[in-house]
Amino acid sequence: MDPAVRQFLIRWPQTLAVGAVTLAPLALTVWALWLLAKLASLLGALVIRPLAAWVGAGPPGVFTTVLEILTAVVILTIVGLLARGAAGKAVGKAVDDLIGRIPIGRTVYSSAQKLIASFHSPMEQAQKVVLIEFPSEEMKTVGLVTQLFKAADTGEELAAVYVPTTPNPTSGYVEIVPVNRLVWLDWTLNEAVQFVVSAGVTAPASIKYRRTGPPPMDMPGPPPAEGPPAP
Repeated sequence: MDPAVRQFLIRWPQTLAVGAVTLAPLALTVWALWLLAKLASLLGALVIRPLAAWVGAGPPGVFTTVLEILTAVVILTIVGLLARGAAGKAVGKAVDDLIGRIPIGRTVYSSAQKLIASFHSPMEQAQKVVLIEFPSEEMKTVGLVTQLFKAADTGEELAAVYVPTTPNPTSGYVEIVPVNRLVWLDWTLNEAVQFVVSAGVTAPASIKYRRTGPPPMDMPGPPPAEGPPAP
């Protein structure tokens, strides 16, 4: 075998790995954009597909997909403008009431609202990015504190922590962790998401790892426990 070919075959796995690492950021970006375009297309299809069927258009193609995405952008823009006014808030309340009457829809809709609201609460300005022991005591992972509360039996302070997965932070786990076992980081929410999506490539030069304790002073604590009813 030719020495040059043999040398290439020996180094081929390493070359393949370098190529994969080089293209990984681009692949993640394309995947995220494709996912957003797919969701926008699904939203726009709610308007475009019935219109296309009504006018007798042919099977959907690239032009239809682009039109669906543009329609979704227009819909989101209109909804955003309306949501800022009194009329939009009234419509939003009507939608909340309507979905609230649907058993399964009420559960999913309410949970999604609370999750989104938790990331826009006053805790946004405080430290809510933490490290928790996961999946074992000798390992830690980044989590987002969504709520603080007390254990009904021991009075121990607990935290609900959302643990996002790499590279898709919209899926993950919810863990209930004692507050005194959390490591509170001074990261912003954006920095935590970047760390997860980049598989740890985008990270600060140093990080607290073992300093556990209560939440920062400027973070709201759990609501006070209710006492026994008055006689």
